[in-house]
Amino acid sequence: MIAPMKRAFLLMSEKERRDTAKKLRALGLVHLEPMSGSGDAYDALAADALMLEAALPFLAEYGPQKGEQELGYREAVEHAKRILELEEEIRELNDRAGTISAEIERVRPWGSFDPSALAELSGLGVPIRLAAAPVKRLAALAEQLDFVTLSRVKGQAHLAVLAGAEYELPADVVEFRAPEASLDELQARLSATKKAIMDAKASIASRAVYEECMRHTLAGIQRDLQLETVRSGAPSDGGVLWYSGWVPAKSAHVLAEAAGKHGWAIILDDPLDDEQPPTKLENNAVVRMVQPIMDFMGTVPNYREYDISGWFLLFFGIFFAMIFGDAGYGSLMLGLVAMLALRSRAKSGRLADGYKLFMFLSGLTVLWGALSGNWFALGRDSLPRFLTAVAIEPIASWNPAANDNVKVLCFILGALQLAVAHIKNVIRDFPKPKFIGQLGSLALVLGMYYLVLNLVVSSAKFPVPSWGLYAILGGFSLSFLFGSWETGPIQSVLDSLKNIISLFLGTVSFFADIVSYIRLWAVGLAGVAISQTVNGMASPLLRIPLAIVFGALILVVGHGLNLAMGALSVVVHGMRLNLLEFSGHMGMEWSGYQYQPFKDAGDKPSA
Repeated sequence: MIAPMKRAFLLMSEKERRDTAKKLRALGLVHLEPMSGSGDAYDALAADALMLEAALPFLAEYGPQKGEQELGYREAVEHAKRILELEEEIRELNDRAGTISAEIERVRPWGSFDPSALAELSGLGVPIRLAAAPVKRLAALAEQLDFVTLSRVKGQAHLAVLAGAEYELPADVVEFRAPEASLDELQARLSATKKAIMDAKASIASRAVYEECMRHTLAGIQRDLQLETVRSGAPSDGGVLWYSGWVPAKSAHVLAEAAGKHGWAIILDDPLDDEQPPTKLENNAVVRMVQPIMDFMGTVPNYREYDISGWFLLFFGIFFAMIFGDAGYGSLMLGLVAMLALRSRAKSGRLADGYKLFMFLSGLTVLWGALSGNWFALGRDSLPRFLTAVAIEPIASWNPAANDNVKVLCFILGALQLAVAHIKNVIRDFPKPKFIGQLGSLALVLGMYYLVLNLVVSSAKFPVPSWGLYAILGGFSLSFLFGSWETGPIQSVLDSLKNIISLFLGTVSFFADIVSYIRLWAVGLAGVAISQTVNGMASPLLRIPLAIVFGALILVVGHGLNLAMGALSVVVHGMRLNLLEFSGHMGMEWSGYQYQPFKDAGDKPSA
């Protein structure tokens, strides 16, 4: 559930500015409104934090290093500063190396010569200009220019032309700009530059032993920066300082007691309709397993939206199992996760929610795979009798009718999940007349379910009952009359007329959304087909002694890729059905932000 929040205002004397921030942090209850820090202390901390944040990624390139790791605050910052200087130096050296390399490639065809000799000759009254011209033009050019052919390369002649700068060379003669240094000197410069780059990188690498210490320093600076932000960013007027924020309603008395103890004035009030408090989810240990998925997706429900964690966990688990669809795969995942979970628990003494979640999902996969008779896509004759006995015949992989039956099951899941969404909306809107519009949506779900079975699965097996059509027409009518109800029937009808196209398309979307659940059958079927193909490729090789290794390799790689694609399908399809179809029918926008009380990273809130 989403915990109720209270708006909290705290007022105190300006003289208490320095100590109040520490006391609030120690309390660890108040989600403060955003504020901006200021002042010399804040600027210094922000600069140091920025320097360390910029420097640490460069150390990470060299991996964890063993060695002395004790550094003081200033030492850590100085190392970060030097790392950034070295990185800037490396960037400049790389640019220089690139420029020199380009110049070497430009000069190489002309060989190594001393450019200063050209200047000396020019000073002696012998102006020499270097140029290139097509070999086939040399005879004609001899009548126009005095030149010496230095070399011939791929149809181009390199020439030393006796002509001053004022003389315009023929159009097909391209002048070569003399380099600043000889080719040998350029190559020496390039070698020296590359050595300087290596020395700079070595200097950075030598500091890799301090990476962990610098990370701890950064964490400490960030905590101090957070404190200084709250300390310096709090507004004040006339000697009175104040903070505003949010506190869970059940913990408001703790904040009130702390205010009385420290002599602060406090105001606690319920959120206004136009205010957006932070969202704090309070769920039991079972439902809390779904939180890693929410964190991965970055989704937080609005304070006034639903907490669908329990429903999300239930349906996502079913979708996960149906998409992977194989008890063999589920057993592998369950065994691997169980092993990692036991190792983690032995180290930390607790079992993280992520391990619980994946054991739950893997267990459901084993259950669904066993009920549908899928064990690495092996045929019925290849499975032990006790495994085939567990399978439910209507959905068993060897039953020709299983595909249609699983499709029906997918549509049942879709209709059920969308019905849950509109039942929650009915409860939310009751007793306002708007809840009747949600009853109409519920009727649409039921009517469209039968229409989907008729059009997608089989019109002969699933004729649409007459009351199903009445449910669609009646549901549309109720949604039209009551779906936009705010102040009265006239306003509701007028609003519906304004949005008649959207209302009609929304009605059609009920059909499309239920059909969308067929993806569970389609993706699961694709996975089985891939598994069967892999088995078919490997099976002949496993019968040949010399080819067993290759057969085993095909099995491992093929089924491994299938597992990877299954994981991707879960993210794409399993998430979508919950975050779009299900959430969309509840009108959720996931526009909330998490409750994050002001506290030290190592502190626990008082309540």
